[in-house]
Amino acid sequence: MAIFKILPSVDPNVIGYVDTQMDDWIGDYNYLAPYSYRNIPLSGEIKFDLKFPTFKLHSAAKKTDLLQNKFSKGQTLLLSPKAKALFEKHHLDNTQWYSVEVLHIHRRMEYFILYMPNDRQSELINWSASSFAVVHRKEFNYEGGVMRPIEIASLSLNSFEEYLSEMRSLRDTEYIVRLKKAALVDNIEFDLFKMGGPLRGFFCSVHLKTAIEEAGLTGFRFEPVHG
Repeated sequence: MAIFKILPSVDPNVIGYVDTQMDDWIGDYNYLAPYSYRNIPLSGEIKFDLKFPTFKLHSAAKKTDLLQNKFSKGQTLLLSPKAKALFEKHHLDNTQWYSVEVLHIHRRMEYFILYMPNDRQSELINWSASSFAVVHRKEFNYEGGVMRPIEIASLSLNSFEEYLSEMRSLRDTEYIVRLKKAALVDNIEFDLFKMGGPLRGFFCSVHLKTAIEEAGLTGFRFEPVHG
């Protein structure tokens, strides 16, 4: 089954002629408080009383069903009620939803933060069929209009534990492990799931991708995961 990484659109015809849709947050909000969104974990269930400020879009931004959310650092998706309703008709991995307010010019709108506590890279990446390399952290070659890190050696890994071990062994060096080609296991049961390194992000099935497109939901961009 084809799997796609979900990314926010960068098309100015979709999001408006802005660098990012999100401007700032407003209201009486303590970023350093225990309830702050800065305390959202990289993985694992959110067990504290998480609260969000009112987010504000740039006036030149267009409202979309998936909004760029620069404050979450890729840990959440910011979705319209219409997108939430469509997602919940599909088979999702464990979810935590939070209602938030988004201000656009003078209009206040309800949106939803989606957080998924499970990182599924350990069981959903086909490690032995994927390829890796040890590369320089800061030295690059310019190839075909793209900056690519200089590769030192190819690397074969058979599990997430081996990946973590290699990463730890290189921690104090000028090198890092890079995923060259990702392969996923067959018959993934989820229509939406999250993974951490080395293939970090939110991923969906072709079924959910098709449903998003057929429903006319805006703000989505899909990047295929090639096995």
